[in-house]
Amino acid sequence: MKILAIAGMLVVGVVLSGCASKTQTGALLGAGAGALAGQAIGGDTKGTLIGAGVGGLGGALTGDYMERKENQARSQGYYQGYNQGYQQGSGPMAYGGRQEPPADSSW
Repeated sequence: MKILAIAGMLVVGVVLSGCASKTQTGALLGAGAGALAGQAIGGDTKGTLIGAGVGGLGGALTGDYMERKENQARSQGYYQGYNQGYQQGSGPMAYGGRQEPPADSSW
């Protein structure tokens, strides 16, 4: 019965973490998986809590790593496009190809 309750909480946590960062989602998933593993191995509350703590920490570290790699790839793509605009001699395309904002403020 405890395993079903923990699994149910894990499913609810995953559904509610849709707007969370990868670090938070990783911590939540890691804590849930760790709690399940701790309960299966230890069979008591102490094992469940230790598993949840270790799993949460591992999940948070993994999610943080993934988030950093994603941000690094995103910024690298941004700077490549930015530099490409300068290499073509027109400068960055900040205003739809124009160098200055429209004078009539129509946008």
